[in-house]
This record gives sequence, structure tokens and C-alpha cells, in this order.
Amino acid sequence: MENMRESSQKSSEELKTRTPKRQRGHDRVVILLEAAAKVFARKGYDAATMTEIAAEAHSSIGSLYQFFPTKPLLAEALHIDRLDRLKAGLRDLVERSASLSAADSGEAIFDALAAVIEEYPELPVLAGRRDIPKERKARSRAELKELIANVLRQARPPISDDIALMSGIVLELLRIAVVVASEPDAAEDRRVVGELRLMLRKRLEEAATAG
Repeated sequence: MENMRESSQKSSEELKTRTPKRQRGHDRVVILLEAAAKVFARKGYDAATMTEIAAEAHSSIGSLYQFFPTKPLLAEALHIDRLDRLKAGLRDLVERSASLSAADSGEAIFDALAAVIEEYPELPVLAGRRDIPKERKARSRAELKELIANVLRQARPPISDDIALMSGIVLELLRIAVVVASEPDAAEDRRVVGELRLMLRKRLEEAATAG
């Protein structure tokens, strides 16, 4: 029985999403992803079912499985898309942050995250999954850390502390903010995120004046 379960899990992991070759297929994938986003945000990742997602997309379950054979593959595709949007916001911030202080740069980074979560409330749900591929997670973390470092390098006066260390601190605070955003008590969430912002501001002010 255990061997059958392991074999089934392996087969599931070996499945891949189908890349559409025609515009009609691309349009269908967009509809399916947006439907998944709504269901994940509404019900959470574990409770959401592929049947509910197909219904939300006004699609057959067969059409959904044609492009996304498993729920983890669907969630991963959606998660990558949302992370790409966050990265795009941070790249744009690099272009606009040359005149910002270190503390204001930290605020702007938090604002970029808040804007993505407001537009895509499913992001915290996706980030909390237990089945995120480890290699992709590590790669995304490295990319986000480098983008944050690029923003901090623009600060004036410059940050005298180790930029890699500071970008790591910022990323960890952002990660906590994402976790908090998935909690049910919105009023308490705002207070916690406000404290995280304040902590970051003070730490970046210290980093800019050190030495």
C-alpha cells in the first residue's frame, strides 16, 4: 500500500503544466489562473478543490486538468506569476528610489509589497503552501533579495552597513508581513505590519548614520 502511494506521488510530481501554443489556449490559461486566485483567496489553498476552480472559470474539469494536471502545479504557476509582479514593482522602484533616504526606501519596499497583496490577495495563501518546490523557492528568494539590495544601494546618504545583510533583514520582515496578511484579524494585522515598518525604519536610519 505504501509503495502504491509513493508511486502515485511520484507520478503526480512528474506531471507538467501544458504550455498553450495558440492565443486561445493562452486566454484559457489566464481565465483558469484568475479563477484559481479567487478560490484560493476565498477558501485557502488546502480547502480549495479543482472542481471549484473549474466552476469558477466556467470551464470543464477536463479543460482545467488539460493545462494543470494537479492543484500544486496550478498553484505554483499562479504563485510564480504573482511573484513576477512583485519583482516588477521592485525593479520599477529601483528606477525611482535614487533620491530616497534609506528609511524611505524601506517604506517604499513595504508599499510595493502592500500594493501587490491588495491587488492579489491570494499571494499570502500561495506563499503559505507546504508543497512549494525548494529549488524554485530558493531561487525566488535570491532574486527578491538582490532586487531589495538594488533599491537600498540607491539610498542617500548611502547605507554604510553590509547591504547583503540589510537586504536579508528587509526580506525577512516582508516574509513576516506576508504571513500576517494571511491571518483573519485584519485590524490586528495592520498593527503588526505597522510595527514591522517602524522597526525597519529605525534599523535603516541606524544603517545610514553608522560610521
